[in-house]
Amino acid sequence: MLLPLLAFAAAAALPADSTTWVVDNHGRRAGDLVVVTRGDTTVARWVFTDRNRGTRVETRHVTRDGRWVAGEARPVLADGTAGDPTERYEVSGDSLRTSVGRGNPIAFALAPGAFVAVRGGTPFEQAALARHLLARPDRRAPVAGGPAARAEVIADTTLRLGAQRVRARLVMLYRGAAAYPTGIWLDDRGELLATDVQWFITVREGREALLPALRAIELRWRDVQAEALAKRLVTPTAGTIAIVNGDLFDAEAGVMRPRQTVIVRGDRIVAVGSADAVPVPAGATVIDAAGKTVMPGMWDMHGHLQVSSQGGIGAVQLANGITTVRDLASDIDIATSFRDREAQGKLAGPRAVLAGFIEGPLAWAGPSGSIARDEAEARRWVQRYAELGYKQIKLYNVVHPDLVPTIAAEAKRQGMRLSGHIPRGMSIEAAVALGFDEIQHAAFFFSNFFPDSLYLPRMRAYSQVATAVAPTFDVDAPGMTKLLEFLKAKGTTVDGTFNLWIGGGGALVGAGGSPDQQKADSAYMRLIRRLYAMGIPLVAGTDNFASTTYRRELEMYELAGIPQARILQIATIEAARFLREERDYGSVSAGKVADLLIVNGAPATRIGDLAKLETVIRGGRLYKVADLAAAQMSRGANGAEGFAWDDHDDHDDP
Repeated sequence: MLLPLLAFAAAAALPADSTTWVVDNHGRRAGDLVVVTRGDTTVARWVFTDRNRGTRVETRHVTRDGRWVAGEARPVLADGTAGDPTERYEVSGDSLRTSVGRGNPIAFALAPGAFVAVRGGTPFEQAALARHLLARPDRRAPVAGGPAARAEVIADTTLRLGAQRVRARLVMLYRGAAAYPTGIWLDDRGELLATDVQWFITVREGREALLPALRAIELRWRDVQAEALAKRLVTPTAGTIAIVNGDLFDAEAGVMRPRQTVIVRGDRIVAVGSADAVPVPAGATVIDAAGKTVMPGMWDMHGHLQVSSQGGIGAVQLANGITTVRDLASDIDIATSFRDREAQGKLAGPRAVLAGFIEGPLAWAGPSGSIARDEAEARRWVQRYAELGYKQIKLYNVVHPDLVPTIAAEAKRQGMRLSGHIPRGMSIEAAVALGFDEIQHAAFFFSNFFPDSLYLPRMRAYSQVATAVAPTFDVDAPGMTKLLEFLKAKGTTVDGTFNLWIGGGGALVGAGGSPDQQKADSAYMRLIRRLYAMGIPLVAGTDNFASTTYRRELEMYELAGIPQARILQIATIEAARFLREERDYGSVSAGKVADLLIVNGAPATRIGDLAKLETVIRGGRLYKVADLAAAQMSRGANGAEGFAWDDHDDHDDP
């Protein structure tokens, strides 16, 4: 592909026109998108810090006759230079040639009116797609290398910015069969004004003060869409549901009970017993579960609520059998709105239990506005979360260790649990001694023994250190045994998110892939075995938006030798007990909230049979998994990892 190289070289000598957008992390500048145009060449560089990682990408495009005819994407290296191209394209007539990395170019016909750009780019390309679609009569177009797209303008308004008035149009972009769109704000010239509501928002420099108004407009629209979706997805019933002849998993006893009948009236279970002994009320909606398993809804104990959770993502969670999600870091307005409206039956999604996130003020701070700079600020955050009905506090990577005792004391005073990452400069033992009830992420069990490696030879995340040392780590070493005995004595719970680390998942969160993944996997599997053998409580969580890896998490326990019935208890009643909610949740028992699953298989014998889930009842509302799946042809998880034609599921915590 010679054209891009010649065009980029020629453009370097021409005068430049530069525009800057700020990448906003809850009021803090995390980086920038800078777009520079020289002649017919435009370079967009999107660089920002997201904890120990972040997006670092540069795209280049050559324009001929008002359209892009050549381009490429490159990573931005640590020294600020651009690395080798990861993708290239070149248009020649009605054909397109593309290549990925060092691969050979592939040529194919270009559909009339198709939008052409790099697949993994920046909000600059996203805005260009929106303009392209809006210029077409039907606002639809093919997209080279990806599913077709369509645009819908859902807001066109003028906002005040000091003495100025700024036009803002919110365009929703739907790709392929995706039910959940990505939003982009355009200004009066059709150029990028801001991205949609995310943890990191790219906004035109000088327009940051518009973000609250833009956020409010978008959320109003998404709230209405989500509630309409919920009405479509719920299956009408007579108000009383009778599940008959099913084999019931008794979570409290950890055994199967054959041929049981469960009666649900409203949002509660009113009767459970032998199919021969429990009468079916007249007029009830009857579900014959003969040959199937009836069991409690499962709990994803490590989730992250997003704007998309109330729509597409919540439905995916239900389809994965999740009826309760513990949120471990989300924007407060998003989390509380989801929790409250789901409880009112307005949303199709799991019930939410909220943990309040607290972080320190450094550049590596996580995506949150809940920053504690001193003891007074730390106490105020705990108090605010308690007033909002949060049940737990979660600390993050760069909270100052000196604030942990203050936060722990205030959390205990408010009757809240305390958990989190191990703040930099602390050990697991110190965090637990100061009040942690729970540890998030198994990787800390490896990085804990290499504290200097978090700083030397360079600043690294705990996940990167764990990835480096896990293949050669002796999980049976005396130091690990001493740590586990300490946790056992303290009654500390472990939220390992093993699905994230086993099989190279750490690469998804910037931890890199292990040079010997098989040995790393063996170390994590051995850790599961040791935790279980010593009686250290486990809770099952995914650390992603849609709970799509939840079954994989449970399957890791199965491979480690934990009996299937115990695994189902971990996923249900033990999670409820951990959060002190076993009176109302966690088992199929008379008087409890009706959170139920019907599985056309035997998960108490084979955890993989959870893939055969057919029916979900959440708070008495009946959902068919086939309907939930049909409504969500795409997972649609919005992330900050770079604009791409194909949406992907994000892991978010490490």
